[in-house]
Amino acid sequence: MSSPNIQKRYPGVKPFETSERDLFFGRDRDIEDLLDLVWLEKLVVLFGKSGYGKSSLINAGILPEIETEAVPIVVRLGSYVAGQSPAPLDNLRLKINEVLEDKPEAAFLDNLNLPPTLWQQMKRKQSSQQRRFVLIFDQFEEFFSYPLADQQAFKEQIADLLYTEVPQAVRNQNDTLSASQQAFIATAFDAKVLLAIRADRMSLLDSMKDKLPAILQKRYELRGLSEAQAQEAIVGPAKRAGDFVSPVFAYSPEALKVMTQKLAASKSSQRSGIEAFQLQILCEYLEDKVIKGEIPGQRVEPQHFAEQIDEIFEGYYQRLLDKLEPGAQEAAQLLIEEKLLFEDANTGEARRLGVDSGVLLAEKGISQALLNQLESNFLLRRESTSMGGFNYEVSHDTLIAPILKSKAERRAHERVERERLEAKRRRNRLLFILGLTGLALAVVIGVMLYVLKLSNDAIEAKNKALEAEKLAIAERDKARKALEDKEVAEFQDVYRRAENILDNGLSCPDQNMIQAIDSMQVKYPDNAGLQKQIEKINQRLKAKNCRNK
Repeated sequence: MSSPNIQKRYPGVKPFETSERDLFFGRDRDIEDLLDLVWLEKLVVLFGKSGYGKSSLINAGILPEIETEAVPIVVRLGSYVAGQSPAPLDNLRLKINEVLEDKPEAAFLDNLNLPPTLWQQMKRKQSSQQRRFVLIFDQFEEFFSYPLADQQAFKEQIADLLYTEVPQAVRNQNDTLSASQQAFIATAFDAKVLLAIRADRMSLLDSMKDKLPAILQKRYELRGLSEAQAQEAIVGPAKRAGDFVSPVFAYSPEALKVMTQKLAASKSSQRSGIEAFQLQILCEYLEDKVIKGEIPGQRVEPQHFAEQIDEIFEGYYQRLLDKLEPGAQEAAQLLIEEKLLFEDANTGEARRLGVDSGVLLAEKGISQALLNQLESNFLLRRESTSMGGFNYEVSHDTLIAPILKSKAERRAHERVERERLEAKRRRNRLLFILGLTGLALAVVIGVMLYVLKLSNDAIEAKNKALEAEKLAIAERDKARKALEDKEVAEFQDVYRRAENILDNGLSCPDQNMIQAIDSMQVKYPDNAGLQKQIEKINQRLKAKNCRNK
């Protein structure tokens, strides 16, 4: 728990921590079902779309429960940075030794001259009271950015840890052991692995099947929040008593209805439910208004947010920057946009980078105090390194898009400003030349011709700057149109499935399909083709009375 009077009720972009479990609402069924799977299986994959709350589910939902029955070991590999990132296997070994001490009853293993395997390392941590271990790898998609040799070594060791009760090298020396040592070896530890990965990176796990053939057999999908779950996540923290920076406050039924409708309408047609990330951004925004005394009676109503909801989401990154001192904003923005994201020029894909604090502190205008402030504002998160230092990275994948948008706008503005300054320098040079001429008509005529050329150049530079600005606007509009086309295309699957169900005549489409249809109707009112489809399916739904079921 944070110190009195500084903890907020909603983490915003930052995942929930284990210490915030009492503020984590709406995921009880997911916690129960995922735990059942973890206890039942050796290897489980947790997957879901970015922004659905996988890290929060692990930190505030799963970890507190695992700690009652086993020893959890949470590992974050980070994206690979040449010359900085330890191999995944080395990272895991360091984390195991950080969490667990060697047990005296395992000291005899030193005499067996065993190879340095994960099995041997974990066996040294085993005792009669401590035999169950759960290795948890959050954001496991980062693993696939490491060299193939590092990936291969990791796969082999994990497979050996999970599926080998006693290695052959130990069996071969069984006769040299005492009865108590043989009993210790025969008493197996129970090691389990939970991998959390983005849904759009699931295919990367195929490369691990050679050593872990069952890796995709036991999976748990974390879906978006239902409206009921979302309301739990909204209301629960607000009414909880405790030492928070905001007082206890409430949401009117109308506000809850509008919030869930707006959040549901912001998802694409193929997403199942409400994004936890967007919900937290909205709730954090409203909590800030409560703190500032801008919500009378500490009761949230629709007028406090409904008209600004798109701006609330799109402006989140800029609002975090605005919390910094004016002199620090520019340095922080350049650091985040130029040093902490990697953009693949071939694919256009961007990902977060974890960069050593020493490297960041060498950047102009960056101090440890500023890094601490960026961390406290949840723009950055800090991770310990194997060398005793810290890496910093952007706090969440869902910040990548607004950061890239801000970067493009900033660079377009910088181009305009550079060309404006160049035009100004040319004008100043022109004035200087004019001051030196006038002694002879011939010189004056020459200067006038030169002036005309510079003036034309200045106009051309200005036109280029305006064209660059238009291009940036066109690119933004193109991106919005591409997103609409993608979501409309994905909606066709929902439309066809709904028509097939209605054609069969035996039942109605489920509520998720109907919500997806309603969401698309609200989101794209100007898309005539889409609206015609929705009007057609709505007529059929009405004719079959599906709306009242």
